[in-house]
Amino acid sequence: MIRRSVVFVLLTLLVLPVLGEEPLRIRKVGKAPNFIVLSPDGKKAYVTSYASDQFLEVDLKQKQVTRSIYVGYAPLGFAIAEGVAIIACQNSGTTAMVDLESFRIIADVKTGTKPNSVAVDPRGYHAYVVDTGRTSSGVLHILDVRERTVTGTVKLGTSPFGVAVSPTSEQIFVLIGGANEVWVIDPEKKAVIEKIPVGEGPDGIAITPNGKHLFVANSRTGDLTVIDTELMRVQITLPIGKMPFGVTVSPDGKRVFVINTGSKTVSVFPVDLSNLSGETFPIDKGSTDIKVGPDNRTVYVLSESANAILIVDVP
Repeated sequence: MIRRSVVFVLLTLLVLPVLGEEPLRIRKVGKAPNFIVLSPDGKKAYVTSYASDQFLEVDLKQKQVTRSIYVGYAPLGFAIAEGVAIIACQNSGTTAMVDLESFRIIADVKTGTKPNSVAVDPRGYHAYVVDTGRTSSGVLHILDVRERTVTGTVKLGTSPFGVAVSPTSEQIFVLIGGANEVWVIDPEKKAVIEKIPVGEGPDGIAITPNGKHLFVANSRTGDLTVIDTELMRVQITLPIGKMPFGVTVSPDGKRVFVINTGSKTVSVFPVDLSNLSGETFPIDKGSTDIKVGPDNRTVYVLSESANAILIVDVP
């Protein structure tokens, strides 16, 4: 384990700016957009517009919103499975299901009181919806995507926000903000099997395509926790920028990208942590979520403040 102080010194000395062309922006992307997902071919982006209660389709070639639909009050996290967007609408207490071909709502499923995050299993059969709950504890709702019904629940800790599913083991990882932990859930048993401590204010979560490493962005301690999912323990914690939030892994599994909301930068590291010479590039104020295109170098950063998608080419 590398000492935290040593990591901080190395990052201070070795972090370099990413060089490239002036980035592009897609503007007028809803009002206070929060989360973004790319289509598999990288030609479209889908976005939740929190303040306008809409779900948006963005043509990345035309660089404009092409379709929109009202889905529920305060839509937040979402995932896509079998051509259907599954959207947590926080203030409606529902999860909307939108057919991406017709761009119409095909189901509106009751999922607790304040659902905020969604992830799907690798086969697309089940969606897992995180709900902050009515009391001090949250709930994970298990949604059958084809039947469009809730088939089970798992009790969570205080202030859950953020979920990821292993593409190999299908285990579910949920951020528990009240305990500063990641809870690991067995989908077959519908039970919590591990609790892994992370930094303070865990807000962003992403897992590698091979399922071996989980990354957690901790907003209050300004660091990134790297978890070995085979050993179920923290491998290392890296200090990065101020208020890290959104985090994603490139499709080839080689790089991890972290939004530092307070620093208005993105930090980029190799997934295998073979070196600590991370790179950074500047982003817009109030950026919340980030995704990488199928070419593994085109990066899309969503800004809640600018109502825009920043497009950056990262060699």
